[in-house]
Amino acid sequence: MKKFGAFILIGFLVSEIALGQMERRRTVTDEPLEVFLTMSLITMSTTSNLQKNNMNSTIMHNFGLVSTGIEEFWGLDQGAAVRLGIDYGITDRFSVGIGRTSREDNVDLRFKYMLLQQMKSDKVPVEVSIKGDIGINTQEERRFDPSFQDRLNMFGSVAVARRFSDSFSFQVAPMVSHFNTVVIETADQDPEHTHYGAGFGGEYRFNLKHSVSFEYFAVLGDRTKGTKNPMAVSWQIDTGGHVFQMFFMSGNWFTEQHLLARTTNDFFAGDFRLGFNVNRVFGLK
Repeated sequence: MKKFGAFILIGFLVSEIALGQMERRRTVTDEPLEVFLTMSLITMSTTSNLQKNNMNSTIMHNFGLVSTGIEEFWGLDQGAAVRLGIDYGITDRFSVGIGRTSREDNVDLRFKYMLLQQMKSDKVPVEVSIKGDIGINTQEERRFDPSFQDRLNMFGSVAVARRFSDSFSFQVAPMVSHFNTVVIETADQDPEHTHYGAGFGGEYRFNLKHSVSFEYFAVLGDRTKGTKNPMAVSWQIDTGGHVFQMFFMSGNWFTEQHLLARTTNDFFAGDFRLGFNVNRVFGLK
């Protein structure tokens, strides 16, 4: 009987150890998913964020309208608009960044904070991030004398995304854009300082290196006369060190507040331009 009891005790201890190891394995495998490849689909910020002490550098270009034809070499002869940007991960959930766009010499400061991360176990089924951006037009203005406040533009959004499979991720983002000053270009223009909208975007991965993405901004409510909803589609190549994006976009800006409020071209009418982005993440620690 003593031997029998000893066997029962040993069996109980072994089973407890095995269950504990299985539980630990389950805990280890439940980790965050990589919902998107980069911090931006094309111009629209994704829910994805940098890890702590990582820096992301971005070079963004776009050219003239492809519809200008061979006379303008499908927009390439018109020269490029450029945005240079750097973002830095303060924590695994919080990052800050700065960028400068050649259009109107706009300098923007931004932050992103990840509220929720989607988990492999689906315990957390979505990823949620908030973003804020404040820009300043530093271009010389000869028509009037703007103050510092007059030059400011702002943007805010809450992005909700989900990776539905190994291949497909989708995001929706309520957003608001505001300009302290709106210059009237024509006499019949009725400008809006504040625009509300919703951004929609997705990414489809063919394999580890190649994917496509799209984004669409829908203005909700009043809008400045003559403006259109911006759209872009992109081919992405992940080289292991860089993520290179070639895209067509209807807007000529790179910051979301400008795209939402100041896009005048219609993608579906064939008024889009060629562009490319280069994204590179550096581990600084």
